[in-house]
Amino acid sequence: MGRRKRGWKAASGLSLGALSQMIEERRAALVARRDEVASELAAIDADLGSVGVATAAPKRGPGRPPGKRGPGRPKGSGRGPGRPKGSKKGKRGHKPGPKGQSDLHNAIRSVLKGSAEPMKLVDIAGKVRSNGYKTKSKNFGVILGLRLSEMADVKRVERGVYSMR
Repeated sequence: MGRRKRGWKAASGLSLGALSQMIEERRAALVARRDEVASELAAIDADLGSVGVATAAPKRGPGRPPGKRGPGRPKGSGRGPGRPKGSKKGKRGHKPGPKGQSDLHNAIRSVLKGSAEPMKLVDIAGKVRSNGYKTKSKNFGVILGLRLSEMADVKRVERGVYSMR
């Protein structure tokens, strides 16, 4: 005796008519079972109703009408691609000033103006801190390099070396 074929191998040996007949028989069996279960449920609901217990939960409505928005951010609240023109970006209450005009930029300028020759990034960072600029940054040199690249009046002589124009 050979093994029984399963899945696609079993179906591949049947004709289209035989397959459609199998599907129809399966559908009829499922419909009959659904009717049996529905009639049994109706009998249980009737028994519960006679005792005074509420039957199954009421059916839910059709849902939210199309076009209505649910709770959450209202449309056009200033976020995403539909941001209104002139609205602020970034942190709340933060008003960025003109580029290259912060306290750090001014501290860098004062250090570079006091030097006769170009300075390394590490030396600039040390001088800026020793002149009283307070920072909690663990990588102050990286921040300093970014600020130096923004400044139009500072010239990059070579890698990591800067001077005033």
